Amino acid sequence: METIYIRFSDLRRAAEQVPTFVKEALWWEDAYNLRTGIEEDMGCGGEDTEELLLSFSERFSVDISNFDFTGLISSEPGSDGNPLYTFLLLFYVAVYLIAWVVKLLVGIFYWPFNPKSATKLIKEPIGNPFASELQQPKSPQEILTIGDLVASAAAGHFVKRERVRFVIVRPDHS
Repeated sequence: METIYIRFSDLRRAAEQVPTFVKEALWWEDAYNLRTGIEEDMGCGGEDTEELLLSFSERFSVDISNFDFTGLISSEPGSDGNPLYTFLLLFYVAVYLIAWVVKLLVGIFYWPFNPKSATKLIKEPIGNPFASELQQPKSPQEILTIGDLVASAAAGHFVKRERVRFVIVRPDHS
């Protein structure tokens, strides 16, 4: 655990300014706390998270050059350059369109016998058989929170909130 000696006013300034910065950068209007996840709760992900961290680093003079964010930032689906992703996406679109057309035709032909069931069949949504492969980004091993950014702004370099201890010191009277 890292110990950082800091004036209370500097810690308070970080605790006030960082959440405001994040809220404005992500257009976030809902409630938050120090445990609010940047990606999980606020919906930021992949390259957007990287851009947020670079802006954060500039704005609060936080050194992030020696920190490996690979465990904290999820990758966007298909961003790893895997050609299988493109194939699955095209295959899914084709299967979805065929299923939609077949369902519509069955509903139309079934209409004279039972209009209520046919209407229900036509209105029923088609499921996504590839949801886990196409829509779920790779999850980070750890969650990046607003509290981590507050702690990092106070420390001057990136730290996880749980791995740092702040000790309040008296301001200089000189």
